[in-house]
Order: sequence, then structure tokens, then C-alpha cells
Amino acid sequence: MVESTFKKPERVVVDALGYLSEVLKDGIKKDLQDHQKLCPTCKGTGLMITNQVYGLSNDPDKSKHFPYSNQYIVSCNHCYSGVINLCEYCDNELPRFSANCNCDKYKSAQYTLQLKKEKERWEKAIKLEHDDEIAKGMMMYYSEDYSSNEGYFSEWEDFIDSWFDDNDPDAEKPIYVWGTYCVKLSLDADSIIENACDDLHEDAGSNIVAQEELQEFLNKWCEKQSGTETYYADYKYAIKIPWE
Repeated sequence: MVESTFKKPERVVVDALGYLSEVLKDGIKKDLQDHQKLCPTCKGTGLMITNQVYGLSNDPDKSKHFPYSNQYIVSCNHCYSGVINLCEYCDNELPRFSANCNCDKYKSAQYTLQLKKEKERWEKAIKLEHDDEIAKGMMMYYSEDYSSNEGYFSEWEDFIDSWFDDNDPDAEKPIYVWGTYCVKLSLDADSIIENACDDLHEDAGSNIVAQEELQEFLNKWCEKQSGTETYYADYKYAIKIPWE
């Protein structure tokens, strides 16, 4: 058996500058909007060089695990397409994929916008008394003023006691909470059969019989899984809080 002679990879230097000089001879055009600037890291090119390092198991030189590399050009990880977005209130640079800033003016503007949206949502909502049949049929209610259970509660006494525990006696009381809707566990016979037939012959699914029986069984089985009921805020309804 002849032992093979190790040959190191040949290192070549790609004339990236020559290539880029040719394709970018007219530069890269950027139409900057208000509160934008060129990325100072990549100088607006949107590009950076990265290394893909590797080693060879038959390399007799074990002084380094990954002595070789292939460099290539990737998108700059400090910007998006060579452009940095700036906060419209303080001109600070924003994170690559975010429009949020930590400055006080931005936070204040967002809070004002949130109040406006909540006001519009409340004005559109159907107002119900707490003992309205629709309200009682919801079983659960939601309010950001309720500090437990992620804001969801089923008993008015729990909400009222919690509010007095969390607020000063002379604090302004909220008038309404939001309604909720319930999502229950459901299983679809079509999907189950389709998945079960993935590894069978191509006509297996079309040969299934009595699919209605499976769906009927699944419906009855799901009805027994009351512990899976999940409630979500329904901003269509505003329920008046029975403070007295």
C-alpha cells in the first residue's frame, strides 16, 4: 500500500478589486430618504468579506485546526443594502432590522400612538353590560389592568380585588374590559389521512373509505378535551365593569 503524499491547497488571490472596479465603475446609486444615511461600516456598498475556514484530516501539520480559508463577499451585517436608518426624533442609528429607538421622544410618540389606537378601538367596540347574555357567554374577559394570568379572568370579583391591590384608592378606575373568544382543539380527518398516506403508493389517499366516520370520531374526542380551551382578547366587545 502506497502512502499518499500530502499536498497543501494552493493559495490564490482573487483580483476582487479589478472585478469590482469594472462592474462598479459607475458607482452604486442610493436614493436616500429622510432619516437615512450610508452605512459607515461598508461605505454604502452593502458588502463585507467573510472567511470560511477549514482544515484537512491528512495534513501532517497539526499546529492549527483550521489553517486554510476561502474568503468571499457577503451582505454587510451592520446595515440593509448599504443604508442605515435613523431615528426621526434623535437621529441615532437604528438596529439593522428594527424601527425602534430608546430615546424618550420616540417612546413618547409611540405611547401617544398607542393611546390613539386604543381610543379608536374602544369607539368601534360594541359596549355591553356585565350581565348581558353575550358578555356572560364569553366565560373569560381581558384587561391590561389585570395583573394576573396574562390579563385574563373569569370572575369580576377577582378583577376588582386585583385592581384595588395594585392601585391607590383614589386612582381613576377603568370603565370597561375587553371581551374574549374561545379556541378549542380540533383535528381534521383530511390532514391526518394525507399525512398518513405520504409514504404509501400515490393512489392510497383516494382509496380511503369512511372518512366521515373518522371525522365524527375526532369531533367527539375533541369535545372531551376541555382542558385545551384557549381564550383570546376580542376587541369587538367592551364589557362594562360592575364596580358596585
